[in-house]
Amino acid sequence: MNEQRPVPPQYPTTATLMLLADRGDPFQRTSAQAASARQVITDLLQLLPADQREFGEQFEPAAHALAHAVATLNTWQLSPQEATVLTLPTVPSWGEAPMLEDVWVGREPPRLTGEAVYGFQGAITPLLAHLLNAIRNLEQGSYAYGAGLRRVMLAAAVAEFAARVEAAVSIYTAAVWDFERPSMPTGAVSSARVELRSSPRAHPQARWARAARVLFLPGRMEITTADGLEVIGDQVPIAGLMHVVPPSPRAVLTAYDPAERYTRLALQDELGAVHLCDADGYSLGAIAVADWLSQPELQIAQQVATIAGERPMAARDRLVWGLQVSGIVDGAAVLGVPIRRGVMHPPSRAPITTGTPATSSPPATPGYQPRALIRLLRPAPHHQPYRGTAAKPQAAHKRRQQRLKTWRKDTGPGSVINHVVRGAAPAAIWIGGLGSAYLFAETIWARVCLLWAIVAVLEPWLWWVFEHLRDRHPRRMTAAYRPGRYPGGSRAFAGRAALLFDGTNIGVRGPQGHIAWAAGPSDAHLGVVAVHRLMDGGMPWAIALVDHGGRWRFVLPIAQWVPSGDLGGLAGFAKAAGLTVADAQAHQVPVTEDVFDERTQSTQQPSFGPPTRGMVILAGWCLMVVPLTLAGSRLATFTLLALAAVATVPAAARWLWHRMLARRTPVN
Repeated sequence: MNEQRPVPPQYPTTATLMLLADRGDPFQRTSAQAASARQVITDLLQLLPADQREFGEQFEPAAHALAHAVATLNTWQLSPQEATVLTLPTVPSWGEAPMLEDVWVGREPPRLTGEAVYGFQGAITPLLAHLLNAIRNLEQGSYAYGAGLRRVMLAAAVAEFAARVEAAVSIYTAAVWDFERPSMPTGAVSSARVELRSSPRAHPQARWARAARVLFLPGRMEITTADGLEVIGDQVPIAGLMHVVPPSPRAVLTAYDPAERYTRLALQDELGAVHLCDADGYSLGAIAVADWLSQPELQIAQQVATIAGERPMAARDRLVWGLQVSGIVDGAAVLGVPIRRGVMHPPSRAPITTGTPATSSPPATPGYQPRALIRLLRPAPHHQPYRGTAAKPQAAHKRRQQRLKTWRKDTGPGSVINHVVRGAAPAAIWIGGLGSAYLFAETIWARVCLLWAIVAVLEPWLWWVFEHLRDRHPRRMTAAYRPGRYPGGSRAFAGRAALLFDGTNIGVRGPQGHIAWAAGPSDAHLGVVAVHRLMDGGMPWAIALVDHGGRWRFVLPIAQWVPSGDLGGLAGFAKAAGLTVADAQAHQVPVTEDVFDERTQSTQQPSFGPPTRGMVILAGWCLMVVPLTLAGSRLATFTLLALAAVATVPAAARWLWHRMLARRTPVN
């Protein structure tokens, strides 16, 4: 399967559909997941103290089986029949057991279970059994089953149970690490507040990169999101935090949000979610850790990169250091509450009203939308969301189907009327165009149809302009640093990339317009206080903006952000912002997705207005009617030509603009 192929239209309700929703080659995906799960088990076995070796023996068969699964799956390739089936709009089912909940939610709160790791004791034994059974079933893949996806189904079961075992073992490993190597947060106990900032956003949601935040205060938390201010702890006290992996909905389900608000974040599942729990352990709300990190891959790698001889350990780096670098550990110190780990999400204290409402449609139907399992408070959408009837599950399913075809007539996201207006636009163009050209020019219905056609063409562009202008909040910057062009860099990077200081906060803007903010030196805890040139073997590879605790808030590749190697301009910015400049030793960290690094392929592509193909199709309807109106009214002909121009000229100008921004500086 092509990495860029649109996701299957059907909402994933089986392990196979979950695997296919992740795109890419399903066998390679499963092999990578099995290898990752095996490594996590190996890490746990090495970490366990001597008195728990007997406990660790239950994981050894799974580790050996996962090694066998990796070797087997590496020999599998999609057959022509399987590749053909994967291109179908609807993937056939073979009677798989439905998987209607992507994560586990406990029925009893943590206080009543008394487990050190909530849900682990009851989950791990059946999980390991299911995983071993799924790996044994891979032997069936050596037999011919005709045209179908039998092997994909077998691989999907391995991928699903390997992912669940990895999550459970990772969270247990983090708990063991906490117990064996307890550490206390620095600086937060004496601070009256700890403030987390949102992950990067681009227009038309860039304003939330500055406005959205999580504020830890003694006795309560204030969470500012696009939905408003949420105060937790003022009525029911917060008694503890519960860290669970993965969040819900899982990252692979991001594309199935009917409003299409979010993009998939790096390490979204792996970093997990943190629940704010009351004295009984019921959840009052939760935040996803990845939502509050600007560059998760780089930030969690800091400990391994900067400590000599330190080897990577996924559970420690993601779940222990991840909470520390995000500031959540220090926030817990301000609240004066402990952090526990859990395999299951704790039950919610109150009915869950966040997220997309569930529907009554049965699974595997276009209108199916499951209920929200946890009350996850996210900063803001990444994209301009669909609204009105376009945000219904049935409409979203139809859009996903159309994206598999050439005829993609969607012109959204737009206003609440976009979906209704676009649906009747072809009929309105024909009736309004022909009616206005001949005998019915003076009738009310011809005029209404012509007005409908005008609205259908204008609304997507006007709504985009409105959203774009609403997102613009010009602020006078105290200081700014713009790296400009670098060899092989695009004009987009040269024109947009910048470090910004507004007198209080420090922002970083990437080549696609994504921006993230961090507090400046005035914040006594997570505020940026220094610029470090990171050196690996005497060679600089990045510029890091670090906070009071030495944690990386931003890491920018030096080849792009200081192309000349002269730190004079950056030092001037640092001086104006009250930052110090120094060298620091750190091994270079590989990164696969980073909105501030032009070399990576980020999934966080910003939106730049209505889809070109949808607007061209609208223009095509107008041009089809034009020849029939030439013998009638010139006004009708002119109106249709004008509508076609309004639909396509901005799209063509946008295409040319992007082509110009994509041009790269020659490499000497």
